Amino acid sequence: MTLSANKTLSIYEGRVKYILVVTDDRLKLQLPASSFRPYVSETGIQGRFRVKTDPQHRLQKLEKIA
Repeated sequence: MTLSANKTLSIYEGRVKYILVVTDDRLKLQLPASSFRPYVSETGIQGRFRVKTDPQHRLQKLEKIA
């Protein structure tokens, strides 16, 4: 995932509620934008992330892996 600092600002300020991401398996996931706040830097958000869900497919954990 790569988001510029400009786009990340909308997430950090709470103006964006969800982010649509595409997995390595080409699944589309809609994740709460607030889940990415710990990974915001002055250049934006860069990296690969692992998503863990519960049996009802609700987000349990988002972690940066690279």
